[in-house]
Amino acid sequence: MPHPTPAQIIYGSVTVVTTTFALLLLAPALSGPGLALVAGVALLLGVLVALALRARRAGRAPAARLPKTAQPEPLDTPRRRPGVTV
Repeated sequence: MPHPTPAQIIYGSVTVVTTTFALLLLAPALSGPGLALVAGVALLLGVLVALALRARRAGRAPAARLPKTAQPEPLDTPRRRPGVTV
C-alpha cells in the first residue's frame, strides 16, 4: 500500500478538525456516546477526503511524450562542416 502524500495528510486532518468543530457547535450538549459519534463521523469524513484526493490524482493520465521526428545520422556517415572542403 503506498504511503499517503503530504497533501492527503493535510486535507484529511483539516477535514477532521473542521468537521469536529462544526458538529460540536451544532450540538454542544452531547453525552459520551454522542461525542464518540462526532469523532467517528469526523474521522470517516477525513479518510474519505484523503482517498478522494488520491482517486482524483490517479485519474490523471501522465503527460504523453512526443515521438522524435528527426532520425539521427548513422555513425559511419561523414558529417559536412561549413567552410571545410575535402
